[in-house]
Amino acid sequence: MDAREMERLMGFGEGELERTAAAYESGDWPEGHTVRLGRPPVVDEPTQVVSGRVAQSVAEAFDAKARAHGQTRAERIRELVNADVRSA
Repeated sequence: MDAREMERLMGFGEGELERTAAAYESGDWPEGHTVRLGRPPVVDEPTQVVSGRVAQSVAEAFDAKARAHGQTRAERIRELVNADVRSA
């Protein structure tokens, strides 16, 4: 893939990718033009994935309860794990 094709796929105009890279590398990147991809962090420290297996029926019931509370599975798990740690 050449630079033109990469620019086209990324939505840049001709030569814009090179100019943008040069501005970033020289420290002339405009304030507020950095975009962080992905979900925002849930805490102000590094995170770690915690997983475990449960029966499918348990997972389905858990997901239904999370939805009833207006939460995703991950939000509900985080809430319950944090509550358990605080009470220990």
